[in-house]
Amino acid sequence: MKTMELLKKSLPIALVLFVATVSISAQDTKSQSTPTDVSQENHDAKEGQDKELFEYYYKTRPENLPPNKAKLEYNLIKTLKKEIMSRDYSKESAEAIKKIDATNIQYERVYRESKWLRGFMTQNTHLNYSEFMYIVKHDKYMCFVNFDVNPETYLQQSRQSHLVFAAKDKFEIVIPKP
Repeated sequence: MKTMELLKKSLPIALVLFVATVSISAQDTKSQSTPTDVSQENHDAKEGQDKELFEYYYKTRPENLPPNKAKLEYNLIKTLKKEIMSRDYSKESAEAIKKIDATNIQYERVYRESKWLRGFMTQNTHLNYSEFMYIVKHDKYMCFVNFDVNPETYLQQSRQSHLVFAAKDKFEIVIPKP
């Protein structure tokens, strides 16, 4: 009986406290959502240095620039030369490396859907698919190259590369002098 009377007396008090806290929190959210100052709106309407900075920054981001063929060719040639130097130690290869430039290479972007690339990748299980995969050809050398990000946008090292070429004798390896 006493508990019922206490419950009846404390229920209105709890209800009043609940309503008070809800109204206070509602007033706080209303004060935060007030419209901005007139001076703030006027500043946004006029042309300012901050707007010019943002537009210049946005236009000069590498993702927003047109593709750069020179960067792509530089990345591919650099990878091809590195692969030739690491795999073919003959004197002819040293001469060939000096002659490699953008005018005497052929390159093509390849995609995962190509049945020839899938066959090559199943034979070379250490290679992985990526979004940016290329095949570069110079004379007797062909190189598979893949990149992490777009090589037309950034100067970068290749993620993976694999050189294929016909040596004089498959069992004769010229070991470089120490």
